[in-house]
Amino acid sequence: MVTPIGCVAQNIDYIMRNTLICLFLVLPFCGHTQTPQPWELGAGLGVAGYHGETNQLSLGQQIYGLHPSYAIFLRKNISNYFAARFNVQYAEFTGDDKLYTEPAWRQIRGISFSAPLLELSVRVEAYPFGLYQLRGRKAQKISNSRASVAPYLLLGMGGTFSNARVDWNDDETNEYLDPVLARVDKDYPQKLNFSIPMGLGVRFRISNRFTLGLEAIAHPTLNDYIDGISVAGDPGKNDWFASAQATASFAFGKDLQQQRASKRASDPTAENMPAADRDEDGVPDEHDVCPDAPGPRNLLGCPDQDHDGIADKDDYCPTLTGLYATHGCPDIDGDGVADKDDTCPELKGVAAYRGCPAIDRDKDGVADAEDLCPDMPGKLVWKGCPDSDNDGLPDNKDGCPGIAGPDYLRGCPDTDKDGITDKEDECPTLPGLPELNGCPEALPPAPGVPFKAVYFGSTLQDWHNTSVVTLDEVVNILKADSTLFARLEGHTDDTGQEPANDLLSEHRAKKCLDYLITKGIEPKRLNYLGYGSGKPFVPNDSRKNRQLNRRVEVIFYRKK
Repeated sequence: MVTPIGCVAQNIDYIMRNTLICLFLVLPFCGHTQTPQPWELGAGLGVAGYHGETNQLSLGQQIYGLHPSYAIFLRKNISNYFAARFNVQYAEFTGDDKLYTEPAWRQIRGISFSAPLLELSVRVEAYPFGLYQLRGRKAQKISNSRASVAPYLLLGMGGTFSNARVDWNDDETNEYLDPVLARVDKDYPQKLNFSIPMGLGVRFRISNRFTLGLEAIAHPTLNDYIDGISVAGDPGKNDWFASAQATASFAFGKDLQQQRASKRASDPTAENMPAADRDEDGVPDEHDVCPDAPGPRNLLGCPDQDHDGIADKDDYCPTLTGLYATHGCPDIDGDGVADKDDTCPELKGVAAYRGCPAIDRDKDGVADAEDLCPDMPGKLVWKGCPDSDNDGLPDNKDGCPGIAGPDYLRGCPDTDKDGITDKEDECPTLPGLPELNGCPEALPPAPGVPFKAVYFGSTLQDWHNTSVVTLDEVVNILKADSTLFARLEGHTDDTGQEPANDLLSEHRAKKCLDYLITKGIEPKRLNYLGYGSGKPFVPNDSRKNRQLNRRVEVIFYRKK
């Protein structure tokens, strides 16, 4: 159950973003008092630095990684107290663990990066004392003279594009870097992120059309990938950057009041003509993004069926109330992954595990909640299962997970090409008949040759000490009769799970085969298979019986 405090925390991002959106959309309609110069074009030059996994911007500490920052902008002076500004800013950021001696592990981890960053943003500037001097008896009218000094507050929203080049220092001796988490960061595709620039500045009048300024801005971002590092570093804290710059801007354009006066002089009826509004929602068609569907003014005239503050055209779930962070879709567990994309919608998880908790016993990047092979490192495309024999079939669908075979035989080989897999063929090297279990009509038996078995421990592939004696006896039998062939069949008890048991039985049989080859037995006289726990010698109902089932049987036979 989500507590009230948890609900508030989950919706802070949603409330903040929607407040900003409403602010930017409503402000243009609030500017009743036009300024003498409504438009300005400008540029900025300064320095910027980032704060994240490999760099710290903190008071009282030496600051590293400051780089030049460049900006160009277009400003619309909405009124004497507000301006809207479209801003493009560029900077390059770097960070290096080895620049810091504290904490000591940073020198060992040794990650570094460099990244160009481009931010496009829309900002609102609030001038508490006004852009222009006031005149008139009650100082209510704007004069044509700018204020000598005009301080302002700045708040905006934007998108940043960064393409980090990371030196992971990911050799095997780096104990402070998890290779699985590093792989998640390396594969993270998202380069475009949201930012919320906020800060303060001051402008100085050089003339009524030309101003110089100073501003300092913090740029919090809504994700953790400016430096390309997140889950392998500190995923709980988002990256951000700060900039300080000097600006210059030049005003152009004619006052709207003058334009309207000129229009009234040329066409006295134009002032009284109503603006076109096809959907009758109170938003004129010239400002209505959805002119044929009624919607509220704060969404530029576009409808919002679920009343979540996100226009239907931008809402991935237009009939379900959701959050801006999840494109208008609900997120029951509040983990930032929309329910429609969340494999575990009622369990709070992380995006790297598709919304499931980060419990991953085999460290393969697939959460145990959706991992079909939770104890065997595998691939996401096969839901966490590996393909141990590289035959294109995952182990959980492969009848012989450690021995390559074709798809139509469930990944098992067919040595004699008689259409019966070696696992089901009692004569795997002789073409035979299905009704004779893969053997030919007349197969010379191997009379007088004793049955042999090699026994193994419960969890390891190692055999018991007596097994070497048994295998040496097999070597002597095969060397004494060159017409004999041997088939090694691996088995397990029932304590494990498939496909791990199948793979373990194959490893046990292959271990015995390799031993016989080292003793001089020709490989062409040997073959092996694994049956997992599917063919117990005795019921798995006691510790002693399970020991008897952990075995490799050696079957002798002759060819024609």
